[in-house]
Amino acid sequence: MLSINKNSMKKFSFLSVATLFIFCASCNNGKDTSPKGQAFEIYLDFWNTTGRSPEVRFDEMKTSREIKIDFSKNFEGQAQGSSFTKVIIDNFRIIDDQSNNYNIEKIRAFEFRDDINDWKEDVEFTMDFGQSDDISVVVVLDRSESLGPDFKNVQTYASNFVNKIFTERENVRMGIVDFADDIQSLPITVNKPLILSYIDSLKQGKFTTLYEAMDIGIDMLQDDDAQSKVLIVFTDGTDNNSKFSITPDFLLSKIRSDKNAYKVSTFTIGLEGKGGIDKPVLQKLASNGGISEFPKNVTQLEEVFNKLGKVISNVYNLTYTRNQQAIPRNKPAKLKFVIQTTR
Repeated sequence: MLSINKNSMKKFSFLSVATLFIFCASCNNGKDTSPKGQAFEIYLDFWNTTGRSPEVRFDEMKTSREIKIDFSKNFEGQAQGSSFTKVIIDNFRIIDDQSNNYNIEKIRAFEFRDDINDWKEDVEFTMDFGQSDDISVVVVLDRSESLGPDFKNVQTYASNFVNKIFTERENVRMGIVDFADDIQSLPITVNKPLILSYIDSLKQGKFTTLYEAMDIGIDMLQDDDAQSKVLIVFTDGTDNNSKFSITPDFLLSKIRSDKNAYKVSTFTIGLEGKGGIDKPVLQKLASNGGISEFPKNVTQLEEVFNKLGKVISNVYNLTYTRNQQAIPRNKPAKLKFVIQTTR
């Protein structure tokens, strides 16, 4: 008969646990194992003080980090007839750390119930979704001399980006703002050949008037009536030629204080290794559900433009429908939505 003493058993147990730990660690190679493609969660507070004035606010701390939305904003809704209210959440995207974009397949709604101290699936109050087909995009392009011969590649990637957007969306409009020591622009248009010809004709210049160029692009979009407004900003350097009054804080304030129903989403691209980009500033300027990317060379820059082409065109509007029950703001309903996705 096999005999195992207590000390041997303890050693065996310790080695088993250690082996399991090492095995599990090797499974993910130290990488983050949070959801990357199948299901994501959003958490909202909902209140309706009058019964006909619904509002929702995202809980950024609990919501999956892949959700791209303006977390600082309260989304306001309105009454629908005598029984329902609706809140529309615009410019909603799901993008992971590698800038992969996700398609929504289904959304399940839950509400936290105090009586059971748990989440309960809700089949009466629902979150519907649909892709926004009405998109306006302004591309802000750096054409400073620091790009050197790589500027030809930038023009090619920008043109490919334009072709991709027009191919994937029927109702799209685009404009261009290009900058160096001076700023030029092509107004928002549906004329794709005109846009491509304009990009091809760009000439390089000195200095980097980045913030003023962005300001012009924001104005162009805020004067537009599209349901999805996107500003794409590319630079290889740091602003050194704008007016002192045009700062990153000024630009962010301008976007966030916009009185239009649909706000501008800003995506920033900083090419490293050229003019010396300011990462914190570009990250700050990626607002309202936008993201920032920092390719290290022109090969990676092409990949970024390709990925953003899909991200920009794949934007959702969510609609939360609920009854007209009055809910105080200081005791909001706690909502959770589980989003099933594909890539």
